Amino acid sequence: MYIMGTIDYPVTKPGIKGTLWHCEKCESFISIHCTALVHEAFCPTCGDVPLEFCGNFDSLLGKQSLDA
Repeated sequence: MYIMGTIDYPVTKPGIKGTLWHCEKCESFISIHCTALVHEAFCPTCGDVPLEFCGNFDSLLGKQSLDA
């Protein structure tokens, strides 16, 4: 597992959303956890290869958020 830019992993923080991405070149799956919406990501292994968005963790796991 490659963890980039984290100091206190794996502590969960409020507002952080997880997304799953796939690199077609090296066949890696990369998860990105952040508070901002990510529109485009590049493979940390291959360098400048754009990643294919697979979905966010809530939709992949079948979870739905409910309005309060």
